[in-house]
Amino acid sequence: MSDTLLFVGKSVSLRHIVPSDAPLYHIWLQNPNFLAYKPYLKRLCPTAVQLAVHLAMQAQSNPRTEFEVLVIQQKKPIGIIGLSSIDEFNQKAEFSAGFISGYGTRCIWEAIHASIALSFTHFKLHKLICYVAVHNHQVLKIMQRYGFIHEGYFKEEILVDDNQRLDLQRFALMQRDWQQHPLYQRFKRIVPIS
Repeated sequence: MSDTLLFVGKSVSLRHIVPSDAPLYHIWLQNPNFLAYKPYLKRLCPTAVQLAVHLAMQAQSNPRTEFEVLVIQQKKPIGIIGLSSIDEFNQKAEFSAGFISGYGTRCIWEAIHASIALSFTHFKLHKLICYVAVHNHQVLKIMQRYGFIHEGYFKEEILVDDNQRLDLQRFALMQRDWQQHPLYQRFKRIVPIS
């Protein structure tokens, strides 16, 4: 399963994340820049072994409520994109992405483009939900610039450590709007996928 590619593009490929990826994933969770991707995992899985167990249990759940892919550039992992709280009945899920720095915007955009497309086609989702920490100004600007639907502000929503809680803003992207969405139009120009 770890070698099965879900997407192969010009700059990146996507494959399922597997328990053997846990040591690398765990190292990334210690990086404050990566921590915005599922900040609760650092506390939930304080060791790589616990993270491997978490990933194994996640892969065996039926129906799947979580789905994560590893983003690979030239055989080197550069990030993770995930769907969580997958609600098959209401056809919605939470979309999140975390990347380590130094690999370029083109790779990140291509990975996100492919992942959104997979979310709508493979999972048949109607709605993707994105939570953004209020201090993540770069992503907030992207959400606002590209017209994501702002659904709310959540005060002290996520516990990061014993003394810190994060405020989040919630945005949505609807499948019916995707082909005409400004972000899709940009992706189609700069990182087309087939």
